[in-house]
Amino acid sequence: MHKKSLRALMVSCAMLCAGAGVAQAQSISVWSRQTDESLSVLKALTDAFTAETGIKVETFNTGVDFEQRLARAAAGRTLPDIVLNDTTAMGQMRQMGILEPIDPAKITGSQDVSQSAWDGAKASDGSLYSVPISAQSFAMFIRKDWREKLGMPVPKTWDDVRKLAEAFTTKDPDGNGKADTFGMAIPGSTTRGYASWFISSFIWQAGGDYVKQVPDGFVPTLNTPQVAQALTYVRGMICDKFAQPGAINATTGDTLPTFRSGQTGIFISGPYHIPQLDAEPGKDVVEVEMMPAGPGGIASLAEGTSAFLLKSSKDHDAANKFFSFLISPKGQEIAMAQGSGRTPIVRLPVNSKVDVNAIRQDPRWMVFKETFDKSSHYMPPIPNWTAVRTLTGEGFNSILAKCDADVPTELEALNKQVAKELSGQDVLSASYK
Repeated sequence: MHKKSLRALMVSCAMLCAGAGVAQAQSISVWSRQTDESLSVLKALTDAFTAETGIKVETFNTGVDFEQRLARAAAGRTLPDIVLNDTTAMGQMRQMGILEPIDPAKITGSQDVSQSAWDGAKASDGSLYSVPISAQSFAMFIRKDWREKLGMPVPKTWDDVRKLAEAFTTKDPDGNGKADTFGMAIPGSTTRGYASWFISSFIWQAGGDYVKQVPDGFVPTLNTPQVAQALTYVRGMICDKFAQPGAINATTGDTLPTFRSGQTGIFISGPYHIPQLDAEPGKDVVEVEMMPAGPGGIASLAEGTSAFLLKSSKDHDAANKFFSFLISPKGQEIAMAQGSGRTPIVRLPVNSKVDVNAIRQDPRWMVFKETFDKSSHYMPPIPNWTAVRTLTGEGFNSILAKCDADVPTELEALNKQVAKELSGQDVLSASYK
């Protein structure tokens, strides 16, 4: 009897332990680099996933110090299963050694994701460490009421934008009799490389680039006339006082309020700010226009949000189901948050079967889609782009802050610093001299 009881107890324990394992497998943890404006959107997304699959999702959401929190979690072995983050964060996360490769064949619907989105999510060696879930380009938000009051045309070129910025600064567009308005909201801060992020579109509009990719790596190309022209143009906005005061130290978190409050009249950003700007200063006074054409034509930075699988994940099957839901038409539409007034997680859908126009029913969104389809540029697939963005952000900030500095000379020095960084990442081409 004793042996039978012991055997029965062991069988019961095995069944309970197996059951506990199954129960544990039905829960995944997801960290998301989003602001509080997207918190309800993330909850709607995860609730729908749980309702469809039975897999519960524990979430953590923050838009502040996300990278530092990840690093602390890695050190403390408390990382989540999945991270939703900027696609460009891949290099930094790979260097931390926390990413697990992605196999699209195990993700239902992966064939419906646009090739451009997959290409933008690739590492420098062509490997995949993330699933793209959202894409976006940039456009100009302009105070339409100011522009029309001053009789100015919709800006199409660099020259048009500069003239409009000057008029917004000098001709009292709000009619209050005070010299308290400025042309362009510029985030020139070194924080998170904002200066580099902002100027990137102008570099491509000038026909320049950060680097040139060649068979054996990358060659830095910041010491070109095209890049100098872009930096000179943006610096002119600041030095001629057509940008808001404090532009040198401003982040996008600082520039958004200047546009909403009526201090600045041109704000370059992505479609995620449409709901906030509809609320203030108001949909009727703001227009969305395509980025201006520079000497090299129209161009815009392309960005995306990706879902990353971490090595800490214990249930890849559950993770792949979550990835599948994120890129499905249902998941994409929920994350687009249409009509919610909240900042969407999915700006432009990556699923080619999702019709942006049918869901948004707003021609402003089509400005971003057309720009993404025809004129967008992803950042170069350098192993750790974050390091280069930080380096160039500091260099560009220094140039913007010195109105009398020789831009080509400054860029030559910065180009050498980028070459050193590329060498440290083992991707500097032997052709670099």
